[in-house]
Amino acid sequence: MSIDAIGSFATTAVQQVQQHHGHGGMRKAGMDAAAKDLDMSSTDLQAALKNGQSLSDLAKSKGVSLDALTADISAVVSKANPALSSDRAQQIALRFIAGPDRAAGSSGSAPVD
Repeated sequence: MSIDAIGSFATTAVQQVQQHHGHGGMRKAGMDAAAKDLDMSSTDLQAALKNGQSLSDLAKSKGVSLDALTADISAVVSKANPALSSDRAQQIALRFIAGPDRAAGSSGSAPVD
């Protein structure tokens, strides 16, 4: 194996790790933004989500605008991954808000990669 081949392999491996870390970073950023908008701690938000509530359900119950929640999550997702288009960041935000069981179903949102 040549040094160039090793360098190429190493670069690819680093990119894959960064990409995987980027998704986790986007998720954390989105959840932190949602918790702030919903005036909840991250722990309380996680507990509500584990109990079957979606961000949409929580926003409605707290009188938080879904448009504002979408915009805030989209903004932090874009900041966490500047390579995303604004449309893709908004799709991801909508998916966060709909919740995993609803995102691919009746809402018509595209799945998150």
